[in-house]
Amino acid sequence: MSQQATTDRMVGVLLLSSLIAGLIAGISARIVMRIVALTAHLPLQFTGATLNIVFIGFILGLIAGFVYAPSMVALSASSKVRKYLPGPIWRGLAFGVLLLAISGLLSLLIPLLPQEDIRLGIPLLNKVMFAALPLVYGITLGGAEKILDRYLPGKPVSLTTNTSSSQVQEE
Repeated sequence: MSQQATTDRMVGVLLLSSLIAGLIAGISARIVMRIVALTAHLPLQFTGATLNIVFIGFILGLIAGFVYAPSMVALSASSKVRKYLPGPIWRGLAFGVLLLAISGLLSLLIPLLPQEDIRLGIPLLNKVMFAALPLVYGITLGGAEKILDRYLPGKPVSLTTNTSSSQVQEE
């Protein structure tokens, strides 16, 4: 198999993993929001906004995948660096920690939420649960990458068969 096919497969596995991880992170964000609503004693409700939250997580996962995939392809292209790269789950966790550091720094510099939303329910619990979302994304990214790398085919399958060698000459 050529190097280009291996790189294409790796990019495909990484982007598909990021989509799966984004979907899981979006669902996790909705669960966290539901827990916040329960601790704030708000009534139960399911609206179209729930699907919007999952869709936003899906899109943010794809965007993060467009950062993660080229960086992993570039790092694994070098034989000197490749031997020091950890496994996919540890790489995903490290990427999740990086996302947590970036998002945490941005939330400190640019507060996006009004103060009354931050004080909803139990504030410390809210901060911890929302801070865990990038870590959930990273671990899911690594797990999905490992599973997809194992079960997706590595070589392109040819649909045409050589029938000349399988036919028997009848006289």
